[in-house]
Amino acid sequence: MARFGAAPVDATPSPSLLCGRDRQQQEVPRDDLPPDDIAPGDLLHAVLDVALQAVDGPLVLAVSGGRDSMALLHAMARWARPRIAAVATYDHATGDYATEAASLVAAQARRLGLTVVRERARVGGHSEEQWRDARWAFLRRVAQGFRARVATAHTRDDQLETVVMRALRGSGARGLAALAATSDVVRPWLGVSRQELARWVDSERLPYLDDPMNASLRFLRGRVRHELLPALETASPGFGEAMLALGEQAAAWRREVEQYLDGCGLVLASDRTRVMVPARILEGTTAEGRAVLWPAICARAGVTLDANGTRAAVRFTTANRCGAHIRLAGGATIARRRDGRSDIFEVRRATGRDSGWPVFSGSVDALPPRFGRWRFRRLGVEPLATDAWCIGLPAGASVAVRPWQPGDRIRTAGAPAGRRVTRYFTELRVPVLDRPTWPVMLAAGEPMWVPGVCRGLAAPSRPGRPELIWYRCEREFD
Repeated sequence: MARFGAAPVDATPSPSLLCGRDRQQQEVPRDDLPPDDIAPGDLLHAVLDVALQAVDGPLVLAVSGGRDSMALLHAMARWARPRIAAVATYDHATGDYATEAASLVAAQARRLGLTVVRERARVGGHSEEQWRDARWAFLRRVAQGFRARVATAHTRDDQLETVVMRALRGSGARGLAALAATSDVVRPWLGVSRQELARWVDSERLPYLDDPMNASLRFLRGRVRHELLPALETASPGFGEAMLALGEQAAAWRREVEQYLDGCGLVLASDRTRVMVPARILEGTTAEGRAVLWPAICARAGVTLDANGTRAAVRFTTANRCGAHIRLAGGATIARRRDGRSDIFEVRRATGRDSGWPVFSGSVDALPPRFGRWRFRRLGVEPLATDAWCIGLPAGASVAVRPWQPGDRIRTAGAPAGRRVTRYFTELRVPVLDRPTWPVMLAAGEPMWVPGVCRGLAAPSRPGRPELIWYRCEREFD
């Protein structure tokens, strides 16, 4: 059942919380600040205005049904309704609470006249990581559909817990920035405590549900929240404020690193799974500098480097020649290759997009438009005869398309006895990591076309024949 809070307490919130960055400039401890007449609603209205001033475009609100996220839902609906693209709520399929919470969110959002997107997990997860990954995959799909950014209800307390948890796991400065790190996620409540949100929710008698997992000690966050932080605060008063300040300093340092990389000529692929950086940028610094830059570079492609991965990347920077590559945890790769007259490093995230690469066999008239990362586009006019990305085939001709295989050979006018396709790849400097998913078209089982590389003698096409069907093959996600 939805729970309504009690009447508001007498204490009023501190105006120093209007912006998380201003907290460092306050020399007076929070408990010693004089009381003022700021009402809970006025405080949150001001916080929301400040947070949204730096954010352009619509927002998808991530609402779980808990008190903090329900505060975000009602505050946005009251003071920033035009910014709301949709309300997204995810049922983790972990029990009655998850379903009841999603139902509460959907009902409240519809009552407020807002668009709701609700999804239920097919299989309930068993760990915090599984739940988080499934929830964020859903939220990002919804945000992409509305061309919006995700807004969450993370608070100052969530930031403190995250900083402490990452410190326990041995995170460096990059990780200690935690929720304060620059991100595409909007967090309006990051400078507000749970207690301050509770005061407004209670005063407005807003409905919400208490997640029983919040009181559980089964997971690390619960133990940090209920046992470790109270004990540390008792043993060392001001511990929480000190950790929050550490997080702010780490976030500022992280922003400086990102600004440095912005001027280094990084190139991010349109699908955001690959990032290229000039080799000289990493070769021109120390091993310690590379240990700082590599995690930030990899993050641009959605790759998270752990300590082992960072050490491997630092070693790879100067210990390998052009054409070499290393694999990281999770299937990501770092490769060194030639681009024009200089070397570059390329970080590539494992997306699973090329798994289950389709194999086609049939009439050229029925050639499917997409094969993994590649697209076959039918042309209306005959292209230049020298364009290796195009081929003309007689209507009704039987062809097959599959990925390149290491033993593939193709007969050409210059090599009528056949030559290994891998040699053409090497001459054209096709990266080793791209070759396993490169398409090859066959006629009667013999390779006749490697798009962008060469056309073989087995190809039944000859320029100038009007009955030919012309195709162009190109990467879909470049």
